[in-house]
Amino acid sequence: MKKFLKRAWAEIDLDALRHNYKEIKKLTGDKEILAVVKANAYGHDDKTVCHTLEELGVKYFGVSNLWEAEKLRDQGIKGTILTFGYTDEDYFDELISLDITQTVGSVEYAENLSRYALSKGVKMPVHIKVNTGMTRVGIETEEELNTILSLEGLSCKGIYTHYAVADSDNPDDINYTASQYKKLMDIARDKGLLIHSQNSGGILYHGDFEGDMVRAGVILYGNAPNYPLSMPIELKQVMSIKSVVCQLKKIKKGTEISYGRTFKAPCDMTVAVIPIGYADGYFRGFSGKGKMLINDVLCPVLGRVCMDQVIVDVTDVPDVKVNDIVYVYSDKCKETGIDYNADILGTIGYELTCAVALRIPRVIISGGEITEIVRYGLI
Repeated sequence: MKKFLKRAWAEIDLDALRHNYKEIKKLTGDKEILAVVKANAYGHDDKTVCHTLEELGVKYFGVSNLWEAEKLRDQGIKGTILTFGYTDEDYFDELISLDITQTVGSVEYAENLSRYALSKGVKMPVHIKVNTGMTRVGIETEEELNTILSLEGLSCKGIYTHYAVADSDNPDDINYTASQYKKLMDIARDKGLLIHSQNSGGILYHGDFEGDMVRAGVILYGNAPNYPLSMPIELKQVMSIKSVVCQLKKIKKGTEISYGRTFKAPCDMTVAVIPIGYADGYFRGFSGKGKMLINDVLCPVLGRVCMDQVIVDVTDVPDVKVNDIVYVYSDKCKETGIDYNADILGTIGYELTCAVALRIPRVIISGGEITEIVRYGLI
């Protein structure tokens, strides 16, 4: 039985994921797609996302660190897994045993990897990161690249950079991205390496850039890299957050609500308690700002968001009752969209989906039916 605790949950629509992948392919043509699945696939459940994408033909996956990569191997993912972040020397053996491709961003780190690999009689697969303007990890010169390519313990498979403002339509930012691209290509061209530079913004707005592969991140999940800038493809939001009405109250004018007494009822009202809060990833910043959809009516959040509960105004909701579905994030209307809600907080959709707590079950939907309930063992 596909039963789960109907307190608060995330629905993951695999049909929307498949749709987004096909839309991205319209822009990328024959280029390989590296699916960025770090941070539990941006909160969407990495196992489910990766297996679905493998079925669509994806061969490359990007993660933050070795432990994320190890998790994917344990879940049966066979493709190339590139870890973007640092792996310390205590774990070089795991890189080898799990066949993980490690990013190298300095000659010193590359030499350490090479020495270790040679001591084990193997070549370690790596991609080389070039810093072109993010000023994070990365080499700076062709001389550094040639030194890394000469190291006998490394099997250098690819080279890449990351764009700072590829999702911007500001002319200065467009020129900056072009300069980043030029620096990469000046260093990397004709080295026999797999070249990739286009992140989600690069895919959407810099389709003319050369390369063998692109890195699709937030757009796979149907969110915008720069809301509300228009996009050349139609994406569908993969994640929805739902809850239920757990209690109804009729309150009198002057009644105060939640911590801090920040809300006082201006008139007699009907309010509902919704069992979701900041410990679930619904930020305290939505206090007095957020809205949830109940029976097709937008219901303002009243007072402060609590750790486990929110109170909303349901005075104008017809026939409202306990157990009615509450759309916290959804594609039902603009005001419940993930990107719209992120904008309320002055942040980005990535942060909202990544912040969905592990105590929230992921309810996997395919073909309109529940196919799996994913719980992370915390409750």
